[in-house]
Amino acid sequence: MARNVIDVSVSRRVLWVAKDAYPLGHIARARQLVWWPPKRSRVIIGYVRKVFGVLVAFGILNALTGGALRNTAASAVPSLILLGFLAYHTYRLVTQLRQKPLYKLVIETSSSSVTAVVSYHAWQIEDLIQRIMEAIDNPQAEFAIQVENVHIGDQINQYGDHNTGKTVHS
Repeated sequence: MARNVIDVSVSRRVLWVAKDAYPLGHIARARQLVWWPPKRSRVIIGYVRKVFGVLVAFGILNALTGGALRNTAASAVPSLILLGFLAYHTYRLVTQLRQKPLYKLVIETSSSSVTAVVSYHAWQIEDLIQRIMEAIDNPQAEFAIQVENVHIGDQINQYGDHNTGKTVHS
């Protein structure tokens, strides 16, 4: 997940989100969606299954070799592989358990809906929705703020004849 600060503003009846422009007259609705991380119980159960499976496989391999994995210098290689596996999956478990919910600002126009901003802060998205709705009601309203946007995954743009295809962000 990449984080970047983007400018969100309303100027002359146009909502600008970074370089994307949405005429206020074409916005049918602005709403907040919440993405919740995976359920912790499922993450823990998956981790236990993987670890149990590898430990059972390691035990079967040890039994098939007649306990040679414990008695030889060659036992270091499978043991290191096992420790690496456990370390990697424990790291993934911790990162998944620490995930916070994400809040998305979705702009709906007459033709489509677009996720404009993604944030870890619900208050930030609620404030943007409030400002956008006030700007739709009041032709004189203008504002400009900076928002920390969380980018998840790849960006795919397939609008019209000049699509850019898939842009991979790392």
